[in-house]
Amino acid sequence: MLSRAAENIYWMARYLERAENTARLVAVHSEFRLDRPDRSGFFWEPVLSITGTLEDFDARGLPRTEREATNFLLSDPQNPSSLLSSCSYARENIRTLMEMLPRESWEAVNGLHAAAARPGVGAPQMRDVHLREIIGRSQAMAGLFSGAMNDDAGYAVLRLGRTIERGSFTVQVLENALARIGDGVGDMLSLQAAEWVGVLKSLTAYQMYRRSLRGPVTRLGVSRFLVFSQVFPRALVHCLGGIGQALGRLPDSGAAAATAARLSAELAAAETAGADADRIAGLLASARSDLSALHQAVCETYFIAPTRVAPPAPASRTQAQGA
Repeated sequence: MLSRAAENIYWMARYLERAENTARLVAVHSEFRLDRPDRSGFFWEPVLSITGTLEDFDARGLPRTEREATNFLLSDPQNPSSLLSSCSYARENIRTLMEMLPRESWEAVNGLHAAAARPGVGAPQMRDVHLREIIGRSQAMAGLFSGAMNDDAGYAVLRLGRTIERGSFTVQVLENALARIGDGVGDMLSLQAAEWVGVLKSLTAYQMYRRSLRGPVTRLGVSRFLVFSQVFPRALVHCLGGIGQALGRLPDSGAAAATAARLSAELAAAETAGADADRIAGLLASARSDLSALHQAVCETYFIAPTRVAPPAPASRTQAQGA
């Protein structure tokens, strides 16, 4: 497989995963916004921080309002990590890969892009409906690839891109939550428990958490589940397993595989030692750095011109425009 094709498959997978993640994050945050008794402060700051766009938002001098924040996150073509930009970049990458991907993928990504570009996608009255449609279309595309692509090197690269993006997003969501949400006492207990439920829902993890842990939703329980679960697809340990499997199907994967194996071993040791939430916060900082190094190793090994983007920060405009 040509390195240019590999790069386009990798970024296509990352952009599709990023689009789904952004849509779900905004949908869940919007839902929680309605129930939040204390509406002081800039409610959308955590979402902008998780998506790596807070600095860009403030640098542009945009008012710190819900309307401006949701437009920036969902519809702003000048924000390279907006939902619309992610769908546009995925569509452009698929256009260059028509001989390698199922033909239905072109129709599917056009439908996804049209849904993301629909006027008023961020309007409060219809936001949830629009975002649920986008999530469904993204998931349908993932199913199309898994059911209609050869399980070869191209699909391994697709899995690699998707899983690195997914693991990076889990790290960002949980790291942000641990920094701002406690366990709560007294009157704050129910509010902070609701916030931890929101964290789980942002990663479509709430139902599986309740199946795995029968007790209440707690800071430590959520942290351990999202890091150490070997069966939940968005847990960090599970993502690392998927990264390792994808790299195992590719040649010359030594540097990237070693980084993934080192992080997996560190997490396994921490789980055995019964890591608490503070220890997990430290692990997430290491994981963020290691996933960035892993991404860079993939770029340097398999692509013509390495794309210097640390996940999950906004993807390179150069890569997107030249795909």
